Amino acid sequence: MLDRTRGGIDVLLFLAILLGVQWLILLMAVFAWIFRHKTASGFSGLQALVGKAVHRFSGDGDGWWNRLMDGGGAPRSALLWRLARLAQGAGICFNLGIISGLLGLVMVKNVGFFWETTTEAAMRDTLMGIVRTLSLPWSGVWPAAVPDASVISASRWLPDQTGALPPGPAAWWLFLLMATFVWGMLPRLLWWLLADAAFKKALGKLDFQARHHRALWRELTGVDRVDTDEKPLDGVLVLDVGGSGMRQEDLRPFLLQKLRVHPAAWHSVAVLDPGAESEAQAALRLAPAGVVLLAEGWALSPPRMAALHAQIRSVAGSETPVKFLVANVGQAGSPTKASEVERKEWERFVDSLRDPFSEVFFFA
Repeated sequence: MLDRTRGGIDVLLFLAILLGVQWLILLMAVFAWIFRHKTASGFSGLQALVGKAVHRFSGDGDGWWNRLMDGGGAPRSALLWRLARLAQGAGICFNLGIISGLLGLVMVKNVGFFWETTTEAAMRDTLMGIVRTLSLPWSGVWPAAVPDASVISASRWLPDQTGALPPGPAAWWLFLLMATFVWGMLPRLLWWLLADAAFKKALGKLDFQARHHRALWRELTGVDRVDTDEKPLDGVLVLDVGGSGMRQEDLRPFLLQKLRVHPAAWHSVAVLDPGAESEAQAALRLAPAGVVLLAEGWALSPPRMAALHAQIRSVAGSETPVKFLVANVGQAGSPTKASEVERKEWERFVDSLRDPFSEVFFFA
């Protein structure tokens, strides 16, 4: 902004470029935020640019990025607000740089301030209005940092002037410092605080029920499920979802040894039909250890299973354990293990429920 020939700073260019462009970016960000739900990614323009840079230079390929993007609303929101906080932090540093640079020039050089125009009256009135508006927050307590009409008129650069500008006046550099602080840095600081609070709120909503979280949990607890000395919990309701007809005497040892539950009642899925809610509630009251949904591996119908899961939650509450037990029917009605493809599909479906009290088990 320093005109080295004149030895001064053009106040109009200072306000237009260093403050005006910032507010243009802020307004664009506000519009992007308002219409964010109409885009697939949910990113604003600046967040998209920062996000692409982070993604490109993170050195982790698509792993962590795709896990965050596929992790549901809270992980994506946390990432977006983190990028917003990062962008506002850069804006704060930018304004600190302006303030430091201006103070440095004033302290070590003879810096003047000027403005020039072809239309004298129109631009002078416009500049007076800009100064009056921008200085409203501090004009009452610090009038020395507000250039008056005489200072503004005297600062105009005329075509016949030659040589360097005299230093000052002080009202101009004080005004530019305050304008940068109030209209440049403070909005960025407020946005940073807002983004920081929203970022922490989004982190607080993380339930760690994304697919990779649940896969890790299955891996960590797999040994404990097989080798455990815990006493089986009494009172679990077993629902045969597809009417598979698997023999109870063949499944009971698996329930006791692997799932660590003791069946209290066996029913078909019809027990949760809308016309039998009282029977369902009575059966669930007799099953404090939760519900086991027995289903064949090939018979996964995600809409039907999701509806059944929602019905159970509406009757039994949100913290009742729900265990999906997947097996296929072998000879003479004996249960056999599901195929690897069936296992993956069932894991994908149960993970999509994002229910921390629901898990899938496979007969073996």
